[in-house]
Amino acid sequence: MTPSCPSCQAPFTPGAETCGRCGASLLVAAAPGAVDPVCAVHPEWLSVATCPRCGAFACARCLRRGHEGAVCATCFEREPLAPLPWDQREELGTLKAFWRTCFGMLMRPTELLRGVNPDAPVGSSMLFVFLSAIAGFLTTGLVYTAVMGLIMGLAPETDTNGADPKTVKLWMMVGMATWMVLMPVFSTGMTLVTAGLDHLILRIGGVERGFSVTMRAHAISQAPYIVGVIPFIAVYAAPFWAMGLRVVTYRTLHRTSWGTAVAGALLAPVLSCCLCGGVYGAIMFAAIKSSGQG
Repeated sequence: MTPSCPSCQAPFTPGAETCGRCGASLLVAAAPGAVDPVCAVHPEWLSVATCPRCGAFACARCLRRGHEGAVCATCFEREPLAPLPWDQREELGTLKAFWRTCFGMLMRPTELLRGVNPDAPVGSSMLFVFLSAIAGFLTTGLVYTAVMGLIMGLAPETDTNGADPKTVKLWMMVGMATWMVLMPVFSTGMTLVTAGLDHLILRIGGVERGFSVTMRAHAISQAPYIVGVIPFIAVYAAPFWAMGLRVVTYRTLHRTSWGTAVAGALLAPVLSCCLCGGVYGAIMFAAIKSSGQG
């Protein structure tokens, strides 16, 4: 049964505390001596629904979305947690589990995350991030390397201060190949740092679950990088797609508000962009000022 607003009778999503239609609070104080049913956990609030599992009255604060509709928080916590395909690597194989998780996150993230175990070992999440980085950068790196090799092969030989031009070109190709190999490793390490910053912001916002939950949410939000099999797409489009998914994963796995999830997913990237942009602007300003004085 879908719970309804006490003021306008409009249905609302379990977990909400204000009506999406009329804006009224869904937490209505119980009148002293009244016979209306009250919440089994918070007797100061009137009940807005009855849990279909245990039959307990529940206020809006205690409702959660279960497989059969709105259930009380107690029954929701007892519900067996569903595994992600990524958690079934032994049965499916690592690559198939990775693909199914990415496909689910891209096509139906809400359905995939419903009832999922919010926690997982950090190592498991890091492996998912590493595979996402390989998918995101490998094809683009190969194309860049091939283009650079073609350009250097066709370009006329120039003065290299006595060095063998062929050796210089060889080392440039080695540098490109090294970048292609190390980029997923560097990206995985930066993801760990970013997840730590996000977790700090989420804790300030009131979440109580540990860093491993944040790391898991951050990891599976990297699913859009699988489109990196198409050159250049993941490098330029996937980061924005992933940030949008990160809001959803933070909200779902931490069971927090949209505002806290948005802050956790976007605040650190926005601040880092502002910081890097400010430093770059200061350097450019100093260079222009210096050249003007010269």
